This record gives sequence, structure tokens and C-alpha cells, in this order.
Amino acid sequence: MRPGIVTFERVRFAQWTGGRGTFIDRKDARTAAIPKGNEEAVIYAYVVDHPRFGRVMIDSGVSADLGERLNGLMRRAVSDLEIRIERTTAQWLAGQTPPRAVFLTHLHFDHVGGLLDLPATTPVYVGQGEVQERSRVNLLLGHPADAALQGYGPLREWQFQPDPDGRFAGVLDIFGDGSVWAISVPGHSAGSTAYLINAVDGPKLVLGDAVSTRLGWEQQMPQPVANDARDDAEASAERLRRFAADHPAVNVFLGHQSRTGQAEAL
Repeated sequence: MRPGIVTFERVRFAQWTGGRGTFIDRKDARTAAIPKGNEEAVIYAYVVDHPRFGRVMIDSGVSADLGERLNGLMRRAVSDLEIRIERTTAQWLAGQTPPRAVFLTHLHFDHVGGLLDLPATTPVYVGQGEVQERSRVNLLLGHPADAALQGYGPLREWQFQPDPDGRFAGVLDIFGDGSVWAISVPGHSAGSTAYLINAVDGPKLVLGDAVSTRLGWEQQMPQPVANDARDDAEASAERLRRFAADHPAVNVFLGHQSRTGQAEAL
């Protein structure tokens, strides 16, 4: 990996509680030994500052205005998750340089909700196939994305290239200098995207919900996805684990939890 030229910051916006079935597939025999209970999850976004191209966000935080745009079903679902907002994207932006673009890991509500607090002129990028995703899960969770994206221009899709190492479904050197890479990791959604950031303090790998919790990362527990996405989801998770094992200097950021032993930063 090249020496880092960008800075990287993880920002914590909210915490929520969900049953373990939200994160692992309870219909899969491999999860039988995991006791019933809840998992604490965090909504994060990540800020990358490039010396030439400026600031971008990976995912978007949360907005206090999203709830009123949701339909009744989604309002009940969000309420059941007991989301506790610690700061909104609008509050975080106070005194900050706004991002020039947002790079999304995928279009689920807990990753797009903060877009409401950003200027509608901000370009938004997603993985290939994300806009056309039509699985049952995304039909339920995609409506908040529609609400959050109302007023924005068309989503811009990453044009992935074949991975020369053959590890991933596709990769893209976003700025052309090796500082930030988009990585195609389909499964959790059709266009799920991870990001590799070669930061000045060491490389970071942001997984999005390709692997969202320690159960998925450390115990290889499968996540609940549509049947036709299961193979892709497990293949993407395993490719990410192998990449991290082969590059132990890379700091891995799960979608909603810190790894065991990883400091939790605000």
C-alpha cells in the first residue's frame, strides 16, 4: 500500500438496540449456539480529507427530520430499534467544512438518513446495482432512502474495474492516487460497497453492512438476507476477512460495532 495522504475520522451519531435476529440469520443452523438477546449497534459516518480533492463523507449520519418522512410501518420499525440520537449531522456540521461528496456503503435508512442535513447539491455515490435493488428487504428499507434523497440529483454509480488481485467483485481507485478505494461487496444489498482508505495514520477498511457486527466478523455468523443474495453476502464477508488477515496493519471498521479490543471513538 502507498503511504497515506488523507486524514480519516470516524464520527458516532446514534446508538440503537436490536434483537440478534436483526444481525444474524436465525434460520441458519450455524447460529443455533448463539443465545437469544439484543445487540447494541451504533450509527457511524466517516470523514476523509484529501489534500487536493477536499472533504468527503462515507455514509451520512442521522437527521432529526427523517422520522416525519417515513411511512407508518417504518416509523414503528425505527421506534422498535430504540434509536438514541447522540448528535445529528446538522449538529456535527456546525463549524465544520461540509463534504464535497457523500460515498454511501448502501441505501438503507441508517446509512442515508443524515443526507437531509446536507446541501441537496452534494453529489451522492453508490455501488453498481444499488439503485435497482428489488429484494424484499430493500423494498421495506428503501422507502427511507427515497425520503432522504428527495431533492437530490440522480445517484452516481461507481464504475468498478476488475480487481487485478482477483479478491473482490470489483474495485475503483476513486481519486486515481491510491488514497481511497471503493470495493464491490454485494450481498447485504446489490450494490454494497466497502472503502479502503490509505490514511496518514495507517490504512482503514470501512465495511458498511457487508459485515456489521462482531458476530459476523469474528464468529462468521451469516446475516439475514434474501435467499438469492446469500451466496454473494457470504462470499463478500469472507473476502473481506481474508484481505484483513493478509494485511494485518489495516484497521477494520464494522458497520455498527467496534471489533473486540478496538477503541470506541466519538
